[in-house]
Amino acid sequence: MLTVDQAAERLGTTPRFIRRLRAERRIAVIKLGKHIRIDSNDLDAYITASRQEANQQAVV
Repeated sequence: MLTVDQAAERLGTTPRFIRRLRAERRIAVIKLGKHIRIDSNDLDAYITASRQEANQQAVV
């Protein structure tokens, strides 16, 4: 399980972005008292769901 700071570092973003994802319910979190943790599998699922394939054009 990752802290908000660790998840942000893994994505190359800020902790604020991770908290926004949580507020928008775009990523699952685990609450342990007042602490928030993110399962690395859930973070991987978010990354996979956010992936956009490049447009591939046929060369003639």
